[in-house]
Amino acid sequence: MKTLLLHFFFFITLSSTIFSQNWFTTGGNVQRNGISKITGPNNTVSAFWTVNSTNTTAWGNSVYTFVDKFVTSRVVLSPYTGKIELRNLNSGALIWEKMINASSRMYAVGFNEDAVYAHDYFTGILYALSISDGSVKWSIASDMFPGNTGLLFACNGDPVDKGRRIDKTTGIAKWTNNYIIPVSPDGGYCIYGNTYYHWTGSIVTPKKLIAIDMNTGATKYTSADLPGDGDQENDLCIGPDGTIYICRDGGMLYAFRDNGSAFVQQWSRSPGYVVKGVGRDGTLYASNINDPSQFANSTTFRLDPANGNFLDSTQTRTPLSYFASGGDSTIYISTAETGNGRYVAFSPNLQTVKWTINTPYNYYSGPSLSKDGIFITAGSGTEIKAYKTNYTIKPVSDFKASKNVILMGEQINFTDQSSFAPTSWLWQFPGSNIPTSNQQNPVNISYSSPGVYQVTLVAANAFGSDTLVKACYITVLNETGISNVGNEIPSEFSLSQNFPNPFNPVTKIRFSIPWVEGKHGSSLRIFDVTGKLVGDLLIGHLTPGIYEAAWDANGFAGGVYFYTLQSGNIKITKKMLLIK
Repeated sequence: MKTLLLHFFFFITLSSTIFSQNWFTTGGNVQRNGISKITGPNNTVSAFWTVNSTNTTAWGNSVYTFVDKFVTSRVVLSPYTGKIELRNLNSGALIWEKMINASSRMYAVGFNEDAVYAHDYFTGILYALSISDGSVKWSIASDMFPGNTGLLFACNGDPVDKGRRIDKTTGIAKWTNNYIIPVSPDGGYCIYGNTYYHWTGSIVTPKKLIAIDMNTGATKYTSADLPGDGDQENDLCIGPDGTIYICRDGGMLYAFRDNGSAFVQQWSRSPGYVVKGVGRDGTLYASNINDPSQFANSTTFRLDPANGNFLDSTQTRTPLSYFASGGDSTIYISTAETGNGRYVAFSPNLQTVKWTINTPYNYYSGPSLSKDGIFITAGSGTEIKAYKTNYTIKPVSDFKASKNVILMGEQINFTDQSSFAPTSWLWQFPGSNIPTSNQQNPVNISYSSPGVYQVTLVAANAFGSDTLVKACYITVLNETGISNVGNEIPSEFSLSQNFPNPFNPVTKIRFSIPWVEGKHGSSLRIFDVTGKLVGDLLIGHLTPGIYEAAWDANGFAGGVYFYTLQSGNIKITKKMLLIK
């Protein structure tokens, strides 16, 4: 019985860290560990499709997928420019291509249901682009190296770049943490649960692991000093159980656990290997390129997650630059610039090569596992290819809502987007008017109370089932507009927009109501997006019938808030934006 319980716990933990079938950032998920539920191609005898772009590229760039589409970049060096292309995953057909202007160096850096995200390395601007036509939804300055540093995403889909969470709707930072790192721009940051992890320290001060609260942006704690070189560019990688692996430049490989109040070192190993990914059983896959003397003979190593000890390695030189671990435990490696451009599929113990695809100069193009087992390869030149699994297997659940930020009572629809041909579906919509459904595509789902709601889909066929839980997928906002119970609204009743809006940290709210000598009989309250009361304001009298209140939002996280004026039977609610 104890063994069964332990295995069940591991399953739940693993499932919570794998986000469906989409390869939305470098490393495939916010832990950047390369684990996917998708089973990739079992052989590469023939391509699923082949296309030739009208845009040549000097090297292969990152591929990000969302359901039936993928995005990648095409870069040339003379002059140094780049554009991104959005293509159909099932045919390779071009949907649109995008450059902001003739000098743009556009790199794709992420892709989810809200937008295609691209960074112009020439101007340092991050763009959210419409999936339908590539038009700009919003833009914001961003210091990142877009070639191999994808964005991360918060639970609700907000993009996260280095030390900053950005509102996915407005493009305004909800919070920024200006911690110091020795080399910039740099990526390597990860998210696990409600915490953002990176390393901090200047070029001349000690380097430490740092934990930042995803909701507020506040620094929670740092690790002890980690000895090594003055710079630090090796990435983090987080295992499915939350263990954080970090290799110091010129130093050791460390394993840390976060106990909620501090980092606890599990072990360290010297010489340091750079962990690039994690197998489905927790085994670590690493490169030895942290040791310059070994660069010419660099290869892929398998390490014991209990202590970092060497287990085995590939039999031939196969440098590990980018990594994926498929649903059947196949290990996929992209050699990138260190290995003359190859994708290689291995057995989990690295002793058997399942297939190899030679792809010249696939510098930033890691292995991406996509819907229905489709695997995109991109290198230099014009050719892009796809390979697809021939296995008949159980589904991998995925879904999309028609909208995921709604008002109370607003109806939305859900669409099944699962891989590998499910034949039955079980949906759970806690807190909604339809708590469960066995329809493939449920419709007319609504919520009567503000809050953040999870949605669960279990998709099944004759080979098994798969469960996907999106923990904070639907945000239901408090009502907006003006309402009156019983009587018409008097002309003297109005609620001015707060000013300034957006604001930081203080905003003023002004309103008018019928004049009553000595009292106003009204309340002015502030609510967050979950409907929680966060402020009951003191109202000041300006002139007869005109009142004003101020809200000092110091100590509150950036984002959307609502202010509600209630006077008798009349209530008005309006929205405001706090910038942090």
